[in-house]
Amino acid sequence: MKASAMGRAWLAGLLCLGACVAAAQSTASVNPATDPAKAALDRGDYRTAETLYRKALILAPRSPQILTNLGIALQMQGRSTAAISLFEQALQQKHLPRTYALLAEERCKSRDLDGARPMLIQILKEDAADPITLALVAPCYLDLDEPLEAVQVYKNLLTSPAFPHDLALIQLSKAYLLAGQFFYGQLVKAPGSDVYLQAIRTARDQGSPGARGAFDEAARSSPYFRADLSFDDAVLRWRDHPADPALLYLLSVLSSEQSMQQLQACSEQFPDSPYFAQIKLEMLVQQGRQDEAEQGYENLLKTHPELPDLQYSLGMIYRKQRMWEKAAAVFRAQLARDPDDERSAARLSEALEQLGQWTQLRDLLGPRVNQADPPLWASLDMAEAAEKLDDPQTAIRVLASAERTHMSNQAIHFRLIRLYRRVGNTAEAQAESRWTQSSFAKAPH
Repeated sequence: MKASAMGRAWLAGLLCLGACVAAAQSTASVNPATDPAKAALDRGDYRTAETLYRKALILAPRSPQILTNLGIALQMQGRSTAAISLFEQALQQKHLPRTYALLAEERCKSRDLDGARPMLIQILKEDAADPITLALVAPCYLDLDEPLEAVQVYKNLLTSPAFPHDLALIQLSKAYLLAGQFFYGQLVKAPGSDVYLQAIRTARDQGSPGARGAFDEAARSSPYFRADLSFDDAVLRWRDHPADPALLYLLSVLSSEQSMQQLQACSEQFPDSPYFAQIKLEMLVQQGRQDEAEQGYENLLKTHPELPDLQYSLGMIYRKQRMWEKAAAVFRAQLARDPDDERSAARLSEALEQLGQWTQLRDLLGPRVNQADPPLWASLDMAEAAEKLDDPQTAIRVLASAERTHMSNQAIHFRLIRLYRRVGNTAEAQAESRWTQSSFAKAPH
């Protein structure tokens, strides 16, 4: 299969491969040729795989292999909360790196950033040499605005034959672009940066490659600056001297140059890549040409039906641009096509919250928070909607229920303190405050 035609089929295959390795790491062994559940996963028949793995779980309820594979079957149907529960159960039996990565991925997609962030740090420390594990969580580093980590991850994946090369180039370009935005933001705040900012702005306004115009000044002003430093070497120096404006300038320039180099490489090597086409559409959105971008996404869906995540990606672009009305429309349409897609539901909820459409948000989330084991994001957003609609008792009920299964979540406790005080329940407010203070005192600093 060509790299430009892998899309969701590649992702599904990767997840199944992760499950196979998880199986190999467990005490049981599976022969895919004689295992109908694994065969169903391989061919993308996730509902059949779910049914078969549920039957297998009756016979082996503590098997980390079966729990992981059942979680994958649910994950591929968009049922994040159920998948998270299964991955957690599997990890309670045995630590499997791929299962751990699957859990981190789902937490990231379901907006549990506090839960995902430390897991992503651990994965990068312990599994940076494993391309399959990295591939599972790679988009999370971009979603969490961790540009340097994203650069490291996608540079590793660029050398892996198991990862689509055109996708690695595009994602690495995005990572460098995000890094450039980070370093430029730091440069703006750094004293003595005016000459460097002017060089970058002049190059940008004139559409010229002259962003290096202040390199001579940087060499005179900073003992740490060297024009021939690589991006990685410049990052190492910056970590020792994070306020040095010359190094921030250098890294802003190198990030931009590297981002363009990856795009150019993808254009030359994979001119028909749907991922390259997609980033061009993202640029249209950034330029304010939304109608062209939306038409381009519709055309891309027709020419590459193996990429059903395209509409979701469009919604995420609008989200990054804070075009919340546009984002809400895309996620609502995606959810209408696939009601089980919890990822789109979480993003629609976020958009409605940003728009202050509290009644619509309450109506969207009511059925979700009333089901068994509701997602954390739904509980938090529903409580916010209830509070804004002057219904603090509902907000308290929802958060108190979420607290029983997410006791370590600080946001729940802080919001309950405020709500209990609002309704005059001093005893509960004090209890929540004592728990929060005790938890903070025990946490590593």
